Amino acid sequence: MATQPHTKIDGSAQGAFNVSRWFLGSFSWIKRRPEPKPLYNKKIVEILDFLESAQLEPTPENYKFAWEYNYGASLQFCLAVDEMIEGHGRVTIASVEQLTEVFLDVCSTSELSELISNGKRVLRNGHEIISNNRNENRDYSHAMEQEVGKIDSTQGDQNQLKTLINMTNTIVEKSQEAERQLKEAETQIAEMRKKLNEVTQQAETDQLTGLPNRWAFEDYLKNALLRSKEAFEPLTVAFIDIDKFKLINDNHGHEAGDRILQRVAKHLDAMSDDKCHLARHGGEEFVILFLDKTSRQVFEIIDNARSELAEHNFMNRETNEEIGTVSFSAGIASLAGDGNPRLMLRRADAALYSAKENGRNQVVIDQSEFVH
Repeated sequence: MATQPHTKIDGSAQGAFNVSRWFLGSFSWIKRRPEPKPLYNKKIVEILDFLESAQLEPTPENYKFAWEYNYGASLQFCLAVDEMIEGHGRVTIASVEQLTEVFLDVCSTSELSELISNGKRVLRNGHEIISNNRNENRDYSHAMEQEVGKIDSTQGDQNQLKTLINMTNTIVEKSQEAERQLKEAETQIAEMRKKLNEVTQQAETDQLTGLPNRWAFEDYLKNALLRSKEAFEPLTVAFIDIDKFKLINDNHGHEAGDRILQRVAKHLDAMSDDKCHLARHGGEEFVILFLDKTSRQVFEIIDNARSELAEHNFMNRETNEEIGTVSFSAGIASLAGDGNPRLMLRRADAALYSAKENGRNQVVIDQSEFVH
């Protein structure tokens, strides 16, 4: 976690922090439990330090907020909080509620993936059970039919033979009915699997551009990180933000803005392959993750895409008004020796901010990885 400058807060709030520290530090003694491990103490201190630096009261809601910032899995949430603190020097109560609603009160990618995996496992197990039962019933029916055919009705007690034959035929009929029901159940499971795949696709896809969304990107990032470490390959990320996109919406309408987003998405998607993953990060921002590419190699790729896009003049097809050229700014960072993907994203975001501040329509590489 980046160290935030501590800002002065009023006496009542400071008193609340002191009480919180005393209470959390002595609670285990009151309950006659063993002293907490040093790691837990460290986490408590870090959470209280964050609340103090963000000028947030030590309430249950804010404790949760601070915990998610320090130890949660949402990279976008941390970036949004950092931006709020850097821009305003603090986090307001309204911002806590808004950021919590946007990033924390939704099903996370990992939770969604777990639900989908569980659903697939249930379907797979159910399919195996049905297949096994169907095969067993089919084999049993066939064997029973063969045995009935072997019975010589001219020998033995005719009544017993008739009873045996009737019972056998009944068992065969029930077995055949069970086979029919199993086939029907298997058809229903196939439909369930199809719907599950559709839901999975919808949950991971941005509806406007058809690209993977930020939740899908987080899952891909986790897998790419493991792949990068195992293969000792570089991992590089690029944040791309369309320049002055708000003016396009304001001057030409949101439908024209949506078409620009689709056009830029298609332009960027042309570079995608099995080692280049593009996603819409939100709004007018895209994120691209490159496997086995250094930041300088990615710079060449992104800068070529930027210059090619800037050569095209766009028209508003509804009004026939000229929109003009559309450009983007980009920030690039590679995974550092610490192997922390969150810091990589933050450095790429800072490089994007630098590109915006220094005139837009340019690509900036984070330089911290080159400082020894």
